[in-house]
Amino acid sequence: MPAQSWPVVVAGLEPLGLAVLHRLHALNVPVRALVTPAEFERYGRELANLNIETLVGSPNSAPDLERLDLPRCGALVLAANDAALNVDACLMMRRLSGHAPLVVRVGDPTLVRFLRMTVPHVYVYSMGSTTAPVAADLAMHLLAERRGLHPGAKRRRPAIHRLPRASVLLLAMMALLLLTLLPASLYFASALKLSLFEGFYTSWTTMVSAGHGDLHILRAHQGVRVVAMALSIVAPLLLAGTIGILADWLLTRRFAGTGLTPVRLQDHVVVMGAGNVGARVAELLHQAKVKVVVIDSNPACRNVHRLRSVGIPVVVGDAKVDDTLDLAGAWWAGVALALTDSDTVNLHIGLQMSDRKVGVPTVVRLLSPELAESLTSYPDVTPLSPVAETSAEICRVIERMRSDRQNLREGSEALPDGSRSTGRYAGREFKSSVAPIEADPAETAAPSQASEPVSARAASSDASDESDPLRGPA
Repeated sequence: MPAQSWPVVVAGLEPLGLAVLHRLHALNVPVRALVTPAEFERYGRELANLNIETLVGSPNSAPDLERLDLPRCGALVLAANDAALNVDACLMMRRLSGHAPLVVRVGDPTLVRFLRMTVPHVYVYSMGSTTAPVAADLAMHLLAERRGLHPGAKRRRPAIHRLPRASVLLLAMMALLLLTLLPASLYFASALKLSLFEGFYTSWTTMVSAGHGDLHILRAHQGVRVVAMALSIVAPLLLAGTIGILADWLLTRRFAGTGLTPVRLQDHVVVMGAGNVGARVAELLHQAKVKVVVIDSNPACRNVHRLRSVGIPVVVGDAKVDDTLDLAGAWWAGVALALTDSDTVNLHIGLQMSDRKVGVPTVVRLLSPELAESLTSYPDVTPLSPVAETSAEICRVIERMRSDRQNLREGSEALPDGSRSTGRYAGREFKSSVAPIEADPAETAAPSQASEPVSARAASSDASDESDPLRGPA
């Protein structure tokens, strides 16, 4: 059967499904969009301009699915951000067509296990499970690259006043007490003709009781009384300082696991956000023996306790505040990852780290392609698009499914068509094929942008056909 008779149906557009449509269309793969009325009103004109066939309906409606002619579909992609709807649609599609390959977006681990055990020919994914390995790999790549380029280099840090550790202050105060008590004991023993123990006792009672009731000092000459007066003034200050620092040290030890105390690390990875993506990235880095610290503003987040239980420090606070970044040691980090659920917060963190001139590479998670493009002028900020990474992975899975379903011969896989118009989510490699521009050598050597991960296991967005996102591994 010819390849054009095996179209890929995508249900759920905003924004992942739209990116999948744009990538498949740019690679000359036949696609159809199953959209809701609201999605058709918003994206219908854009899809019509790309000549993408659009059907208005619901993926969990049997009459609408029968219109798709499921047995002749190359694959069905459920990309809506609604796990319950996707699971219902998956079960209904499998009932109507027992062999059509399904690509289903589900994030809940229980539902993922259920679908994999009960539904044949299904590939289950989520943006978090796809993006987390890419982000962890990118962090380790940047960390290794920085260590290789600047071995042992001292980096400029922002001017932040930081007190010494409580334990250091406590030892210092105790040393001052001993340096005050021992000479005073020797002096009183010599001046008052006392034994060494009696001299020590006289010094101690003078320090803790300001000299009241000690007849040796009252009957002594004027020099001894002057020393006793000085000791009665200095000693209470030292005792009060020692007790205060001791209390602070005990409280610091008590709250060491609550994220309220500074993290004493260097050249580590700071992950902002303990959501699905951030927690998975932190666990992957921890398993790879990379020092990692997590920042999250919600102490009741379900991932906070899980991360702490495996030995990952979690700082509770707002990642946009300098004090929180200071607690996590962000100024001394090797790499920072802004992986919260908000593009605005991630962008703020990236610009904040860049403005501080601390030289810490910062990876920023951005769903918006426009925001990702705007960060190209910041050398220390690398955008990471979950939509681009996930859509590229889905395209690779779909091509393998279509190849198995069609029994394609070697050399018949989908290739980019430079004569076709492309959508905004298609990727820079497809846009450059439409209007080729002679590349500047300086730009050719620049690192890749957010559409593809910068790591050993993910190809560059400016690569040739060898890194085609629809082709599987060699």
